Amino acid sequence: MKQFATIEKLDTGILYILELTSSLSIILLAFGLIASMANVLTKGSVLTDNLMMQRVWAWTQCIAIDASVAGTIIRTFRYHAEGEKVKTWLYGLLSALLLFTAAIVSNIESVQQTLNVTLETAYLHVFIPVEALIWIRSIAIVLLIVAHAMRHVQIEKPGAIPSLPSQQQPTSLIITPELLDNLRLLLTQTTVSEEHPGTLQITGTATGTRPSDEEAEQPDTLFPSVSEEERNKVIEAYNQGISRREICSYLRWGNAKYTSIVKPVLDAYEQQEGTA
Repeated sequence: MKQFATIEKLDTGILYILELTSSLSIILLAFGLIASMANVLTKGSVLTDNLMMQRVWAWTQCIAIDASVAGTIIRTFRYHAEGEKVKTWLYGLLSALLLFTAAIVSNIESVQQTLNVTLETAYLHVFIPVEALIWIRSIAIVLLIVAHAMRHVQIEKPGAIPSLPSQQQPTSLIITPELLDNLRLLLTQTTVSEEHPGTLQITGTATGTRPSDEEAEQPDTLFPSVSEEERNKVIEAYNQGISRREICSYLRWGNAKYTSIVKPVLDAYEQQEGTA
């Protein structure tokens, strides 16, 4: 109905009211739980002996529970589309309980009005005991509170890379002729050789110097055992603008690898860039 602007605005307003009611329902439910607990502890002085409080409690609970049915259905399909399985199952179960109790209560009221009988007699025309219906409604109240809390809990998906602040988001790499020239210059100035398994040694060839036999026997303490894949990941993340301290978080490494991998690799890399 997008061709009718008035209907579209009306649907938007209805959706706003449903979302607003769903957000305010947690306050009304909390009020109902507090009033019920206070009534039990005071032996009925809050609700049982107070007709006005009984009506306020009934209206607030009905608004909080029954007006949240549409909101729970909407969120069920929304979380299903987003792949949030836990929230999908929670809101799906909550929607089923709320719809079931709403249907039973509506049937009881219809029987009472149609047959012109008392409410106690109308209870006899439903297939579920009233005590069971009260239990289902109580469980739905608790689940509504849990569901509202889950809306503010972000569940990370397995294998997802944590998001970085906007100023630290990696920028796209654009290959330019200047970048290719710099890479060729870097490759001609740096030679990576493996003298020991898993140990990388960097020797400068731009000046034509070679390490002595005594230096070649001792591994470089500033550049410990690092695989070529790890070295490339660190340098690539560094070139994307990610700070040293956040590279481990970006690559989903432990903080211990900052001292053993990130810092030595970047120190050697910056030293090579400085000599270039």
